[in-house]
This record gives sequence, structure tokens and C-alpha cells, in this order.
Amino acid sequence: MQSLSRRGLLEVGVAGLAGAAGLLTATACSTKKPSNGSPSAATVKHFFGETTIQAPPKRVVSAGFTEQDDLLAVGVVPIAVTNWWGDQPFAVWPWAQPKLGPAQPAVLSLDNGIDFDKIAALRPDLIVATNAGVDKDSYNRLSGIAPTIPQSTDQPFFEPWKVQAAAIGQAVFQADQMTSLISDVDKKFTDAATANPQFKDKKAVLLQGSVYRDNVIAMLGWRTNFLTQLGFALPDNIKEFGVDDSRAFIPRDKAVDALGAADVLIWTTESDDEQARLVADPTFLQLRSTIQKRNVLTGKDLAGAIGFSSPLSLPLVAAQLPSLLAKVVS
Repeated sequence: MQSLSRRGLLEVGVAGLAGAAGLLTATACSTKKPSNGSPSAATVKHFFGETTIQAPPKRVVSAGFTEQDDLLAVGVVPIAVTNWWGDQPFAVWPWAQPKLGPAQPAVLSLDNGIDFDKIAALRPDLIVATNAGVDKDSYNRLSGIAPTIPQSTDQPFFEPWKVQAAAIGQAVFQADQMTSLISDVDKKFTDAATANPQFKDKKAVLLQGSVYRDNVIAMLGWRTNFLTQLGFALPDNIKEFGVDDSRAFIPRDKAVDALGAADVLIWTTESDDEQARLVADPTFLQLRSTIQKRNVLTGKDLAGAIGFSSPLSLPLVAAQLPSLLAKVVS
């Protein structure tokens, strides 16, 4: 079984990211306020320097895979979004569609790189590109169109969700609201942990929904923080297979032993077909979690919500995943 979804292929194809410690301080932001207390400018520091936005933007382009969620979370409807996967209307998933309302933003694609001409034609006054694979040249080109917020570190895709959210919240003059939203997300997971004390200190592994090139792909680092908030721990041996800070590639011939230490395995399957292929896979059938019926297989929306990991998608994870875990964790 070698197939991998567009979501999975993109996630396994990018370099790893740093851990979650100090997430909100990783992106330095500042807001200048005049004497009346209203912000007059916002400055966001990032990998290529810093960007100052002189006034609340009105025409924002979401140039990366997931930034639309952060914008919509604080009430900023972008004039353009970028499609990642899932074939959603206007590249906005169900958890964010109520925030989009009747708007019909242009839909961009990164399949052939950043579409500078199309972005320029939209006449934006802010471009958010924290998850767009920006390099120095593309940053300069985007900045020639409008103030641009790229990633905060040398990793061009999928920086920790709190870092991205904080930068975007600052850029659109909604830093306080974003901070509150982030706290609300954290509370949803800690509340779920309180409601499910049986999760405490159980071992859980978050996995891609397909075996890829004879490897089972496990998530590490910030991607698993919500599981820690729920009370779970990652088996120590999984880190031995880490290819970077965010992923572990476990060879098929070692998967049964490596994953045997887990009390529950969470497979981010995206469709009935993917689930059918997974449950028929010979390695899956030999796993301790399969024999003991301790696998959780997600549906498309839950897999998407985990993949997006945003202030809008994570509440869906907190609402749906604990009940699925409770069924298999005693």
C-alpha cells in the first residue's frame, strides 16, 4: 500500500519544525498605539525581517495552505484563499464556513508555485503567507505587491499553529482576540482531559492514514500537543524513528514492535476507501492495537481538522476525538 493523499504527501514532504515551547513568543510582534489607545500600526517580525502594517487591512490574500482559518477566526474575510486538499467550497472547510458567510473569495493554488500575477491583480493590502513555502525571492516579489507576512523560521511550511495564529492576529490588528481564541482552544482540550481521567498517562500515537513507501508515518512535536493536553503521552521509542522534529518514519518490518507500546493508535484516514485499504493491510492486521481493538480511524472532516490545526479546526477535534478515544481506552 503506497498511496498517500495530497494532505499527507504535503505534510511528509516538508521539513520538521521546532517544538512547542514558547510558541507565542517565537514570532515577535508589536503594535504602536496613539494616545487614544487605538492601534495605529502593527509590526510582525519573521524569517526575512519584519513587516509593518500601517492600518487594519481590508483586502487580505491568504497565500498559504491554512491561513484562511486564522483570518476567519478573527472576523477577517480574505479576498482570496489557497486550496490545500479536500475539494471544499472556496477552499474553506465546514468548521470555518459559517465565518466565511456569503463571501466568494478567489481560490489560488500552489501546485505550480505562488501565482504572483493573480495575487497582484487582486490588489491586496496584506498578504499572509506563513504556510506558502516562501523564500527570499518570493518574499521580495510579494512585498512588492503588498505588505507580506511569511513564516517565522527557516521552515517554509507548517510552523506551529500558535505561532502562525499569533502572527496573523497581530497583522490584522486582532492580537488580543487571537490570544483569547488560542486560550479557548487549550481549555477545550484540558476540559476534555478532566472529563476523561482514563486518558492520563496512556500512550497514544498519531499516524497518517496510509502506509507510505513501506513506512508508517507518526507525528511528533507540536502536532501531538493536543494529545498531551488530553492526558496522553507518546511512547518514547517512536522518537527513535524521527526523521526531523515533526515526523517519524517507522519501517513496515518494525512497525508491529514499535507501535506495540501504544495503548491507542489514531489513524487520520480521509475516506471510506482509505480506511478499507488500511484495515486490509497485513501490517495493520498484526498490530497489538488491532488485536485489542484499540485503533481510532478518523473521517475526512476530523482528519482535515487535525491537519489544519487552527483556532477554528481544533475545537472540532476537541469535540469529536475524545469520545472516539474513550470507546477504546479503558
